[in-house]
Amino acid sequence: DAAAGKVPSGGWARVRADPVRRDAVKEAMRDAFEKYEMYAWGFDELQPITKRGKNGFGGLGATVIDSLDTLWIMGLSDQYARARNWVDKRLSFNKNYEASVFETTIRVVGGLLAAYDLSGDEMYLGKVTDL
Repeated sequence: DAAAGKVPSGGWARVRADPVRRDAVKEAMRDAFEKYEMYAWGFDELQPITKRGKNGFGGLGATVIDSLDTLWIMGLSDQYARARNWVDKRLSFNKNYEASVFETTIRVVGGLLAAYDLSGDEMYLGKVTDL
């Protein structure tokens, strides 16, 4: 159940690739997402040198949203659940900010629609409609 953060393997284990390299990519994603959660959770992006979050896309949590499909496909259930719950509880478009239509479309609309397509979780459609 997507709302509970339960994701299938996402097919990642069946990707035709060198298993050592495939697993190294998954571990790199897990590590990068962990650092984002630690230092910049809810911000649009992490500045790795200063270990601070930055809002360059209106403070919409662009990295959280952008990561949903990758977390799902890689079967990173715990990380997906936290990201999904952040979107459900914290993502709000009730802001006064200057938005890039391009960035908002590819990162926010695209991320939410990809997450819906993979999970079937209607919450994502509600957020897109909100936007």
